[in-house]
Amino acid sequence: MLKRVEKFMGIQRMVRPGETVLLGVSGGPDSMALLHIMSELAPRLGFGIAVAHLNHDIRPDAELEESFVKDVCYKLGVVCFTRKVSVGKLAGERKTGLEETGRYVRYGFFEELRQEIGGHRIATAHHRDDVAESVLLHLVRGSGIKGLRGILPVNGFIIRPLLPVRKQELLQYLELKQICYCCDETNSDEYYVRNRIRHKLLPLLKQEFNPRIVDKLYQLASIAGKENQVMEEQTELVWNEVRLEEEQGTVVLDNRVLADIPQGLRRRIVQKALNQLVTAEWGLEDVEAILALSAREKAGSALSLHLKKKVRVIKSYDRMIFTIRPANKLEFSYELPVPGRVEIPAVGYSYQTSIVERHHYVPGPGVTGLDFECLPQPLFLRSRQNGDYYVPLGFKGHMKLKKKFMEERVPYQKRDKVVLLSGEGQQVYAAWDLFISQNAAMTSQTRLVLRIEASPLEENSQGKGDRSLVD
Repeated sequence: MLKRVEKFMGIQRMVRPGETVLLGVSGGPDSMALLHIMSELAPRLGFGIAVAHLNHDIRPDAELEESFVKDVCYKLGVVCFTRKVSVGKLAGERKTGLEETGRYVRYGFFEELRQEIGGHRIATAHHRDDVAESVLLHLVRGSGIKGLRGILPVNGFIIRPLLPVRKQELLQYLELKQICYCCDETNSDEYYVRNRIRHKLLPLLKQEFNPRIVDKLYQLASIAGKENQVMEEQTELVWNEVRLEEEQGTVVLDNRVLADIPQGLRRRIVQKALNQLVTAEWGLEDVEAILALSAREKAGSALSLHLKKKVRVIKSYDRMIFTIRPANKLEFSYELPVPGRVEIPAVGYSYQTSIVERHHYVPGPGVTGLDFECLPQPLFLRSRQNGDYYVPLGFKGHMKLKKKFMEERVPYQKRDKVVLLSGEGQQVYAAWDLFISQNAAMTSQTRLVLRIEASPLEENSQGKGDRSLVD
């Protein structure tokens, strides 16, 4: 068995000479087998080992198990690091299950310790039976190919050297070497789905359908892993085409491109967008709801979908917006001095005003000119408000600002950042990069021009030049 583990580690390129591997050791049979096997292989392959033990503070025997692991490591001459965390209390605070919380704390501890000691890998004691259980667990939960990969041999810094070995082989190894271990009674508690799979479903499949069901499920996981890798590579290629924007807390996809790619890739693109925001178990129902939203056609205001983990998905024209940012409306209003200057940090621009005679007015980048004598006083630069309207050029009546936004296909999430020039009422005289109202536009009769020059704040202070507001 030792040779099989050594060969597997070589094929998977798990460890290089001179590196340090941090072993996750609970004290149970699997992790004790991992500890002794890696202790034997370490000098042969030229890598170092250390042990990490997390006391979950759940069972009465937790303190004894911690002492047991420390004692074994002392006898083997292996450095042992321990930490105690009340997982039950933390699960209540996080409102998550014991299993999920325990895994979160455990791997967090392992990774923190790996960085602290300058370790290169984290080794866990998962074996072939664990892979079979994982595949079945994902099957009963309705997983796709990605879930059928089971447990990966190498996943980032994490390695699983014992994957080629069956549970029974590990127990035989412990017996042969007369290695003691602790028994965790929760592994027999059939309240947990994984335990029911281990103690009921797998034995049934083995007895009634295939004595080698564990090996066949392991084979399925291996095949699914390789095919999933191909799909992941294709997803990355398509991702660069469909993604429009990506920043902290928000991902924006081009819905036109999304609609043109095969359905299998569409699902993966949606999952990737979700995972860019938060790490969670995204089910098929979540993905299908988003794709249904993507396929809907509706003029007017944006359509939205609220998911778990405070994720919102908004369809706005040809964009699919994934965000965890609060849906707070951006509001600002600044009285515009004439002449003078006002800065609007919320949009990142400053606005310089002056009054010039019509024949002296020269248009330019970032410059807007309006008939000063047609404008009320005072003037304001502000964000949109309910009931805003303007008078289009050549139009007898007025048009709602909301309708203009729809005609110009202004993305929903950017409408609050459009800077409007108005008086004290709802009439808008200009909207940067969109329009100038007929009531304020220059004509042959104009004598005085209100010249407004917009400059980006970050560039304005450095004298890099001006440009009009493009949001």
